[in-house]
Amino acid sequence: MSLEGDSLFEKQTQCILLTFLKEKTFVNLIAAEEICKLEKKVTEVSDDDDDDDDDGIQTDGHCPSFYFFRSDLCREIGVRLAQMGDGLNQGINHDVVEGFIQAHENNQPQENGTITLSTIIDGLTDQRTTVIQDMPQERSILLLTLWLLEKTVLEQPRLLPRIFRTTVQYITTKLQNYINQLGGWEHLH
Repeated sequence: MSLEGDSLFEKQTQCILLTFLKEKTFVNLIAAEEICKLEKKVTEVSDDDDDDDDDGIQTDGHCPSFYFFRSDLCREIGVRLAQMGDGLNQGINHDVVEGFIQAHENNQPQENGTITLSTIIDGLTDQRTTVIQDMPQERSILLLTLWLLEKTVLEQPRLLPRIFRTTVQYITTKLQNYINQLGGWEHLH
């Protein structure tokens, strides 16, 4: 997985999405195994990035480490997001998961996966289920995106690396400004 050159926000998002997935109790052992494999790939790339700096600090004063987030903060955010999305199963047509899976099984280019994800999330947002109708649109988009990631991993765990990349790209493109305006991931409540 080519994660080299990812922005700080993308690395934060990767950390939080991995924590989110790890917080979910997957009875499917293949899903749990794929999450562990993905975590190793992501942290290996990060460790390789850290080796480039002798002192581990970039000239702008920011730590380049994947774990710039304290692990407890990353866990707290992942748990919070998992709890926020727990009620989403009601009122959502589960056929959308199949559409997302089909788009990724057809080995479309990554940008097509992001376009497909955007179309699916837009459709779900338009449904405005009871659970999300009383929250800001960006938060509902985030929670629906995480819901779709979780359900897709349950259905087709072997697609996790590709779906993970698509989800990180989508959140970075669609929600980075919103999350930054909140003051960062740690201020998402």
